[in-house]
Amino acid sequence: MLLEIKNLTKTYRAPDGGDAVEVLRSVDLSVAAGETIAITGPSGSGKSTVLNIVGALDRADAGEVLVDGRDVLQLGAAEVAAYRSTTVGFIFQLHHLLPQCTVLENVLVPTLAQRGGDRRALRERAESLLAAVGLEHRRGHRPGQLSGGERQRVAVARALINQPKLLLADEPTGALDRVNAGRLVDLLAELNRAQGVAVIMVTHAPELAGRMGRVVELVDGKLVEVRR
Repeated sequence: MLLEIKNLTKTYRAPDGGDAVEVLRSVDLSVAAGETIAITGPSGSGKSTVLNIVGALDRADAGEVLVDGRDVLQLGAAEVAAYRSTTVGFIFQLHHLLPQCTVLENVLVPTLAQRGGDRRALRERAESLLAAVGLEHRRGHRPGQLSGGERQRVAVARALINQPKLLLADEPTGALDRVNAGRLVDLLAELNRAQGVAVIMVTHAPELAGRMGRVVELVDGKLVEVRR
């Protein structure tokens, strides 16, 4: 099993001293290599919190997050940095592309921390990923010259540049119109088939969630299987 979440608990303390909010209550989830899963649920239910904990962007209060048998919650700072750059890839609602860099340079940004990497091979992989997302002809453009859908496709290529095993997509279609949202989810499904990367996508849209292999819903702090 690629990912196993066991008894995950997360509580947020109120900054004004008010009542704490328990967002996650003994959450369990297993994800096999190459699987695609949608996490649904109302706003504020903790969907993004699950992704952030799996991606080592946030800390849980209790539980385990095992990726390839390693507990992400027990990793040291250097191990966390390596995990984020090689094991998981992130796509957010906002693309977070660097406006001063070209499309190709943006895709290569996650590789800059690598020491002794084959820069030519990395460039070739970046160009291959841009071809896979249909943007090889845009590699010399800057983000401001692209449409919203194109910018998100660049973000997908960037997330895959270091060949992660797990792609975490947090409302990746939230800033897109319906047509481009559908195209982006189609792209994620195709990349899953072609590259074998597992995908966990948080979404509010039932029609988009339905394109994933499994659907789970976060209800009262727990994940409930909707479709398997």
